[in-house]
Amino acid sequence: MTFTPPTRRLRHDILQRGRTTVLIAALVVIVTLSVSHRSDASPRPAPCALSALRFNLQPNGGLGHGAFRVIVRNAGPSTCSLSGYPRVLVPLDDHRDPSVQRSLQRVMAPASRAGVHDTISTYAGGYDGPVTRSGRVTLPRVELSAGTGVASFNIEWIEISPKACPLALELEIGLRGHATNVTNRQLMFVCSGVEVTPFVQGDSGSWS
Repeated sequence: MTFTPPTRRLRHDILQRGRTTVLIAALVVIVTLSVSHRSDASPRPAPCALSALRFNLQPNGGLGHGAFRVIVRNAGPSTCSLSGYPRVLVPLDDHRDPSVQRSLQRVMAPASRAGVHDTISTYAGGYDGPVTRSGRVTLPRVELSAGTGVASFNIEWIEISPKACPLALELEIGLRGHATNVTNRQLMFVCSGVEVTPFVQGDSGSWS
């Protein structure tokens, strides 16, 4: 029997088929690894419900600044997450408080509120995190384990002035996108706008 060597065309077809087979096998491996990775990845915790959170306000002011470091604990049965800024409302008193010297209090119109502004950092602390190419700070996403997980943020304002200042007797805290708030009884001389820092991990009110 005489052996006839393959033609150039046939050799080319054999090599092409071999390369195609190797490429398909490599793609199968990549897809398999990708699917496996996704199935192994832990799902992100759902956003925290306001009803699961407990707020503890710790005075942290000085040098003419009023401030609270707000400790947020997850009292719920499952891990949840917080990101961005809390919702803070500061109603201003519309009647004269007899316990406060008249010259110190400026009585406000009914339904008045202090201006509240988001900020990265304040006198009391804040967040120093990574910055995008456009110069924006990437805010943290905080995960709070069930029952024990803790986050924190700061509320800060100016509380002294040569002139009389509005008085606040309550401070309301909630979550963005939620209509309800948790009310805390606090006596505050509010001589400026109120600044609020983002949620950070832990109870220090700061992250860097």
